[in-house]
Amino acid sequence: MTGIRKKNITFKLTLALLSIGFLAFFSGLAVSGPRPGREKIKAIIIGDRLVDIAYNLGVVPDAMVVRCWGALPEKLTTVQFLGCPKRVVKKEKETVPNTAREKGLKRILIEKNEHFDIYLPEANPMKIVPLLESKRLQLEFVDFSEGIESAIRQTGKLLKRDKRAEELITAYKAALQKTKRRMPQEKLGKKVLILKGILVKKTGKPFIHVVAPNGYADRFFLEPMGCTNVGHLVKSEVAKVQKGCFPLRNLENIINAQPDVIIITGKSFAVEKMLQKALLKKPSLREVPAIKNYEIYSLPGYMDEWVVEYPYILRLWVSALYK
Repeated sequence: MTGIRKKNITFKLTLALLSIGFLAFFSGLAVSGPRPGREKIKAIIIGDRLVDIAYNLGVVPDAMVVRCWGALPEKLTTVQFLGCPKRVVKKEKETVPNTAREKGLKRILIEKNEHFDIYLPEANPMKIVPLLESKRLQLEFVDFSEGIESAIRQTGKLLKRDKRAEELITAYKAALQKTKRRMPQEKLGKKVLILKGILVKKTGKPFIHVVAPNGYADRFFLEPMGCTNVGHLVKSEVAKVQKGCFPLRNLENIINAQPDVIIITGKSFAVEKMLQKALLKKPSLREVPAIKNYEIYSLPGYMDEWVVEYPYILRLWVSALYK
């Protein structure tokens, strides 16, 4: 067996193990008490992080208002998705009160968070409060200003799951500490390109978006390990950054960035298919360090919505970037 073939097999096995590990962790996070997502409460939850915490306490709402550019609408398909905070505050102001009336709901749980979204600061759940105060609804708040542990405890109290909340806090702290022990002591200095795969549902046509610098990936993964997002080096002059990403139509631009590592999020097949075509068209792409050294990894994306799962998602990124 040649050295290249061995590397290729090892690379594919690594990706498989990382994916299996993440799915196992995500499905089995709540090890005691109600299984996540099994009990539906008569309420509307507004805010990604609050929905995630409630989910991990064994609860989902009848309906939710979360960012449409995040992962929650696709993952929690049993919960009615009403749109993003900006939409229900500016474009369709009666969405939440109308849904509450139609479903016979009174409770509205709202995430209070000054840093709800770094891409669209105006998409903040608290901006809906003036629209609901006169609707005879029961507004309840979870304040995230004191961190995730405090938010879990507050949510547990509102949902009458105080004991489960303390168990979740203990599990979260242990997972985060374990992950931090695996992180490199010195800055890695690697150049990283993050490609998000997109598949059009009706046609299956693949597209690639690049995760731009100074976003969630930088803040939560790259910067703590001393890595640099080189996405800006593949950006064309006409490409526009929206919600932290921009389209990549010419994969030959990857040569300009010379990444040490390529991270694939979203629909990995889209990236793999387009990269395969680009390699056939432009063989010099094979000399890009990440491609030449098989440093290409499919990992979960992150927009600070899966806050309880963050320690394990971080662990996967550490495994990919740090040897």
